[in-house]
Amino acid sequence: MKHSLSITEEFILMILNDETGYFYQVGGWDLNCAVIGSVLADLSLQSYIDTDADSLFIVNAEKTGEQTLDLLLDEIRQDKQRRNTQYWIERLATHSETIIDQTLARLVKAKLLKYHDGGFYTINKVVLYVDSGNNDDWPEQFVKQRISETLFTDIIPDPRDIIIISLLNVCDVLRFIFELDDDTEKRIHQVCQMELISRSIAEAVTQSIITPAFKKAPIKKKIPSVHLLGLMGNRFLWRGNIPALMAEVSKKHGPVFHLHMPNGKSILCIAGPNVNRWVHRNARKVMTSGVYFRGLEKVCGASGLITSLDGADHFRLRKVMGSVYSEKKFFSRLGDIIRLTRSFMSEQGWKKGTELSVQQDMRMLINLQMTNILVSTDSQDIFNDLVKWKEGASNTYVGGLFPKWWMKTPAMKRRFNILLQFIKRIEQNHTPFQRAGKQRELADDLISMHHSDPQFMPEQNLPFLLGAAPILQSIYLGDVLGFAIYEMSKNPDIVQRLRNEANALFKGRDPDIEDFTPESTDACERFVLECLRLYPVVPLQIRTISNQCMLEDYALPTGQQVYIIQTAAHYSEECFPDPHKFDIDRYLPERAEHRSHGYSPYGLGTHMCVGFNWMKLQLIVSILLISHHYDFATLPKTHKLQFNPFPTLSVSKKLKLKIADQVCELPT
Repeated sequence: MKHSLSITEEFILMILNDETGYFYQVGGWDLNCAVIGSVLADLSLQSYIDTDADSLFIVNAEKTGEQTLDLLLDEIRQDKQRRNTQYWIERLATHSETIIDQTLARLVKAKLLKYHDGGFYTINKVVLYVDSGNNDDWPEQFVKQRISETLFTDIIPDPRDIIIISLLNVCDVLRFIFELDDDTEKRIHQVCQMELISRSIAEAVTQSIITPAFKKAPIKKKIPSVHLLGLMGNRFLWRGNIPALMAEVSKKHGPVFHLHMPNGKSILCIAGPNVNRWVHRNARKVMTSGVYFRGLEKVCGASGLITSLDGADHFRLRKVMGSVYSEKKFFSRLGDIIRLTRSFMSEQGWKKGTELSVQQDMRMLINLQMTNILVSTDSQDIFNDLVKWKEGASNTYVGGLFPKWWMKTPAMKRRFNILLQFIKRIEQNHTPFQRAGKQRELADDLISMHHSDPQFMPEQNLPFLLGAAPILQSIYLGDVLGFAIYEMSKNPDIVQRLRNEANALFKGRDPDIEDFTPESTDACERFVLECLRLYPVVPLQIRTISNQCMLEDYALPTGQQVYIIQTAAHYSEECFPDPHKFDIDRYLPERAEHRSHGYSPYGLGTHMCVGFNWMKLQLIVSILLISHHYDFATLPKTHKLQFNPFPTLSVSKKLKLKIADQVCELPT
């Protein structure tokens, strides 16, 4: 039978754990060797290479037509010495990550896998069969079904299935995929001996895993120490620009360093483009996120929130929340967002000469949008108290900047009671009678989740998700919008490009989902991307090292809390030439500077922001509406932007803007 999938593709499908959205736990080196083993098996079955007792050699010099395979063949061809299979598995292991990425991309394109934001993949349950390319033999059995039949019946297996079973056995993952008993273990051993190719490759992979020929004892570098007091002359420290500061520190001292604070506390930091790539691939295996969020959960009376979960539970909740913050759900509320934005600008009396307090006004604007479209409850009258409670809790329980007794002061207790009042407002607005005939929103989905699966969505988590989450989002989006408005005041040429798009969309009528195409909002989307690069409101992530690991010859201590400054790469010349320049053309197709791990305003890996598509769309709509009506100027004109770095990056409270002109009247 002709197979449409390669052995490598079927091997990847087998080691994918559908519950966690990623591979079963196979050690990095072990997986690299097994993947190269699968590629060599493909080349062998296609008669491009052969092996004997002492060597692996090429028997067909023609190109395969597949870039990665030809790259590996070229390396083998260029070596004039006869080398054994173990040598080539270890030599070619450096290509395994590229092979895995390309294989996953092909499987997604073929609709056998679904990609989920955050680097997760799941089997597409709709497609259980693969077209073999030969209609007489279609459908071909799905690989897991074939492997299961081979292990649990007496059928004579296909040679490719023997190879796959041998590789899975070497990686010790068969016991995670199937329930194995003694008879099945014997069957596995029997199958692995049936095919000479599978035996030779499996033995070579095994030897590479147990006794790598090239393995050297890792040279552990001493982690350098950096004293914050020694950075006092740095302009970025004084301005509060943490990402730019950390970019300079990591460039000088390397990707891993201890940052010693004036109070005697030392924090372990990792930063730089290569760090981002390493974290994206390895964090799920060597880091946990729950420890530093437990205090915040406790004060909210919650447990197991998405920010503190890892593994299968985290992935399951991400999938649910992903549907809540989907583009489809956003566009279903597009009219409300437009209406609320105009209502805010009108009620605040925005007109020529109006003075704006940027941080406050932009947060209030987004808060009006978020709380009305997510929980149908206005909180403008209590928003400032809710923000102060949130910032105090974050600085106390996440950043460790305040002592824990701070949250028990009368002022913070009063603000917590205001949060409880807000939650009560939401509950009163979400009785069956109140919600009859209305569009579903975040609160409806969360309450439904609780009723359908109270273990997965316990009642104790609802108050935080219903009350605190919209406020958090209002702060984050409001701060991005604040930076965006500041850049609009500095870049009239960009504002004109934004206004051209806004005029085309809002001329004569309000746009709908069909009007919002990539072409109609191109300049605005690139403007948002550049604002998020220069001004990432969540500049770092905090994790705990849970398993031994090495990062560029630095041993990260188990149990150590680590600050991942993923946005330091935003100021790296390597990723973004002239990084301090505001340039929306970085994101044109011919440059596409954001298509790398260097661009990470939404976080990295498994804990990437689940609602970033919604956030981007909400910013685009808000910016286009504002640019359609207003021009801005800074007060004073010579103002230099200052940052408020904690608990998130925001414009300074002192930043003021003036509406320099109202170019279009607000509709009545």
